[in-house]
Amino acid sequence: MSRRILLPEDFRDLLMVSAGDLRDFNGMITINQASANWLIGKLDTGTYFDTLDHFGINPFKFVNPVEELVFHDVFGEALLT
Repeated sequence: MSRRILLPEDFRDLLMVSAGDLRDFNGMITINQASANWLIGKLDTGTYFDTLDHFGINPFKFVNPVEELVFHDVFGEALLT
């Protein structure tokens, strides 16, 4: 059985959030735009992490699982050898 999971074609989808209600909508837009900007290098990591933290998201718990998926499943050992 394969342990690989299917990842979206656009890695930005892994860092997107959705709003629980209308009050959270502006925060959702801000976080999603920051995620997109960070992935293309328009936003530095410190500013991105500060943005997540401002909206109550632990940056390390939010980003680390995505990094694990991307670097270990997509660019895994089989592709490097």
